[in-house]
Amino acid sequence: MKTCPLVFLLLAACAAPAHALETGAQFLKIDTDARLSGMASAGAASVYGISALTCNPAGLSSITGPEVVFSHSKWLMDASHDFVGFGTTMGKLKGNRIAIGVGITRLANSSFDGRADDRSASGGYSAYDQAVSLGFAVKNIGGAVKYIQSNIAGVRAEAFAVDLGARRRFTNLPITIGFGVQNLGSGIKYLSQRDQLPLSVNAGITFMALPGMALAFDVKRQVYDKQTVFSGGTEYAMTTAGSVGFALRGGYGLTGLAQSNGKNGLSVGAGVMAMGAQLDYAVSPETGLGSIQRITLKKKF
Repeated sequence: MKTCPLVFLLLAACAAPAHALETGAQFLKIDTDARLSGMASAGAASVYGISALTCNPAGLSSITGPEVVFSHSKWLMDASHDFVGFGTTMGKLKGNRIAIGVGITRLANSSFDGRADDRSASGGYSAYDQAVSLGFAVKNIGGAVKYIQSNIAGVRAEAFAVDLGARRRFTNLPITIGFGVQNLGSGIKYLSQRDQLPLSVNAGITFMALPGMALAFDVKRQVYDKQTVFSGGTEYAMTTAGSVGFALRGGYGLTGLAQSNGKNGLSVGAGVMAMGAQLDYAVSPETGLGSIQRITLKKKF
């Protein structure tokens, strides 16, 4: 238990404003799960199932059988952000179940009008970003490798990255802790310019305050962007006699201790579970330019 407070203190110490480097593939920082969005992205310890693939791959270890997920949000400037994933188990390693997951994340922008040097119309062009991830988890650890692709007006950039994660649930305490590193890679190159990927290091803790009620807290350090993101969220879930479940969620995120930009503000969400399916909805602030609505559908088989 001494390790967790130490990691939080180290990450918090990096929260002072500093000059940020330019990073590429910013879409990798966008949530892919409405449940976590409703909790202000406090997911290092609270995420589970196939949704953990893009947050903390160690959470894949909670997969007990085939499950699928689809998430959609209408992004800024008429863009759309989508995630589809599949997870299952495949044998055991030293008595521990092996879970695997594959997912595709895509941010598709609307068409833009092209302009010549004299400002006259010269047709249009489109842009998109996408990543294909393959992850695994065994007991308390997990990892994922992803192929990243970005395309602007037919000019394509590619990169590979690795995510690593660990998570531990204490048997004698209602506490789960999680740690993760995301987007370890050599950067993404457009023509002659190479941008660093949005590398981040995060730590989180989840506490079951009451039966059905969880409190989650995260600290995430965005290494090259020189920002520290603090987030706290809560979830209250209940199940009726007919095996129908309901959940209410809320959270607050803060980028830095002395900054007013970034993803700051209140997030809210709700969910309903029935017949092995789960439907989640959330509204959360994004990049200081407004709020985004996100919906996620999961199904276990």
